[in-house]
Amino acid sequence: MIIGVGIDLADIGRFDKMLRKKDDLLIERLLSDNEMPAFRALTGDRRRAEWLAGRFAAKEALMKALGLALPEGIGMRDIEVMPDRLGRPVLALSAAVRRQLDSPCTCHLSITHTAATAGAIVVIEREVRA
Repeated sequence: MIIGVGIDLADIGRFDKMLRKKDDLLIERLLSDNEMPAFRALTGDRRRAEWLAGRFAAKEALMKALGLALPEGIGMRDIEVMPDRLGRPVLALSAAVRRQLDSPCTCHLSITHTAATAGAIVVIEREVRA
């Protein structure tokens, strides 16, 4: 059963400007320790901005699908966007975020980009028990 759907768009140019300003604080607030190596491995400011905007959109889409703002004590670093074994982006949630869900759920994620915008959609699905 679907219990939540969230979508978000992020302006890639905004992230490009932040990266050019060397706004490391933004990166540290947005990315987890597990996400940081993938970000640092990217070459080129434009590609880094696209990637960062996509991660931001994915995390915002999850919060919208959950139907809540980030509760006290939970930050963007508690939501990870990591590649699965095939390279597809998947969400990994910290214990604090998982506690916000009433029961175990599956989160489906899709990220897309245009020249100017990164977009993400998240669908949260709960198993129906008979």
